[in-house]
Amino acid sequence: METLWLTVLGVLTVGYFALAGFDYGSGLLLPFRNRDETSRLVNPFFLGNEVWLVAAIGVLFAAFPRLEGELLSGAHSTFTLVLAGLVLFMAAVQLRLWWWLVFTGALMVSVGWGLFLAHLLHASWPVALVMPVLFAVHGWVFQTRRWKLFPVTALLCALPIPLAFSSIDVTGLMAHNDTLGLLAWVAIPIIPLVVLVQWSIVAISSR
Repeated sequence: METLWLTVLGVLTVGYFALAGFDYGSGLLLPFRNRDETSRLVNPFFLGNEVWLVAAIGVLFAAFPRLEGELLSGAHSTFTLVLAGLVLFMAAVQLRLWWWLVFTGALMVSVGWGLFLAHLLHASWPVALVMPVLFAVHGWVFQTRRWKLFPVTALLCALPIPLAFSSIDVTGLMAHNDTLGLLAWVAIPIIPLVVLVQWSIVAISSR
């Protein structure tokens, strides 16, 4: 049962970074690319990609109720940066605000996740630059439609934080086995549901 929930959390986290990575990367490239074209490409996807993050957070709180404190310990300012960047990025894209607000939001989110990676690895702050660089490359691959490279850059964006996260001992941090068993009925359809919601949003937004 524990393996099931660790797998669900891992898949949702990987899905978020692999898919949302090109959103943030596209935002980071705005000063150097055609801004109208970038907005046209990214807009149908950005909201759908955040569904993966919401689902991952839901799993984290439900199946790993004591892990939150472990993750937030010493990283409150980092998560504040990520959340503020997410709000700014989503609002700027959705409301068609100035391009530099989109860029700023993407930069805040990217650097925030980079700082979180450094926190998990107990590494110095330069490690934080890894995520913005990976997102920017992923965004460039998406914008230039180099689809053969897309799985590679998606994987590079998806793996650093889940791999760093895997070093944490979750023993004693998960919910009781009986609770996990009940929640398993939610875990079974959750990933197909996330995929359905995402592509429904994409289909509606692309009309």
